[in-house]
Amino acid sequence: MVYVITGGPGFGKTTLVKLLADRHFPVCQENARSLLTTGGKFNIPADFERTVATYRANFLQQTDSSVIAFSDRGLPDQVGYSKYKKREPSFFLEEMVKANRYASTVFITPPWKEIYVKDQIRQENFDQAVAIHDEIVKAYLQYHYKIINLPLVNPEERVQFLLNFLGI
Repeated sequence: MVYVITGGPGFGKTTLVKLLADRHFPVCQENARSLLTTGGKFNIPADFERTVATYRANFLQQTDSSVIAFSDRGLPDQVGYSKYKKREPSFFLEEMVKANRYASTVFITPPWKEIYVKDQIRQENFDQAVAIHDEIVKAYLQYHYKIINLPLVNPEERVQFLLNFLGI
């Protein structure tokens, strides 16, 4: 079962996923960021959307349902980003989201100004990151996921909260 850890940019998702990987859980890294970091060239935004969505769907489909795994973002995140950019999600993306379901509980890293930093990839200011966060949460609710907000505590405590919630 793949559990998604999501929220706006810069609110601690990737740190949590790395800590879970250190505990030997299978994880899906945030592939959109890694594609942008490695200088992936895409002729049109739809190519980027398809590449990211396909990567996410492949991880989900290749993970045995009896295994607990975690994903740094999920397919509904892409719907949230589309809405943030004032675009309707593509038919391809809508179909991918409907055909590929994660665990029904999604863990959200809520806005946390004290840890937020911009970088080469994350260009949004804090208010924009919050607006993205809000659209992502709406997207998961639209697809009938249950939202669990992670506490604003250090990363190890956040991981422990998540694992305790799952009874691990």
